[in-house]
Amino acid sequence: MNRIDRNIVKIWTLQSLALWLVSLTASAQIYKSVDGNGVVTFSDVPPAASSGKTSTVVKPNVTNSMPGLSPMVPSPEAAMSDKSAARSVSIASPLNNATIPMGAGIFDVTAELGAPLADHELLALYLDDELVDGPQVSAVWTLTYVIRGPHTLQVRRLSRAGETISQSEKITVYVLRPSVLRAAPR
Repeated sequence: MNRIDRNIVKIWTLQSLALWLVSLTASAQIYKSVDGNGVVTFSDVPPAASSGKTSTVVKPNVTNSMPGLSPMVPSPEAAMSDKSAARSVSIASPLNNATIPMGAGIFDVTAELGAPLADHELLALYLDDELVDGPQVSAVWTLTYVIRGPHTLQVRRLSRAGETISQSEKITVYVLRPSVLRAAPR
């Protein structure tokens, strides 16, 4: 062993010893004493016998005082609402009444699902009640060149047959785009 290795061993030994000593002091006894006037004092040193105080050793409370939880039995109505909540869909972005800033009217729409899509399910985005592209398995759409003004967005969870399983609330977005003013004909 070279000199550096010996120093490392010494440091680890000293740290271990210090940690052991700290743990010993952390488990010291606690004394509770009450004097003639009823004043309660806690100390780690027992009171002197001549002080006229009565003392007791305080033992830490290691019992669990929390009441146990009773198991919940789901009601049939709750089970049905859990199934419908698991198949729910909502629009995570943009938020309702969001304004899409100046530009080419390009923005992403992201859906949030209560549960992953099953093999027979698809998602569809509707812009102003018209299907955008087609149903897909991805929960993100990129809309391009949306004309300026207010637009409604809605995401629907569809079966492969095209039946709506669940749908999000309709949200409104406002697209800002510069207008091209034409000069009056001469």
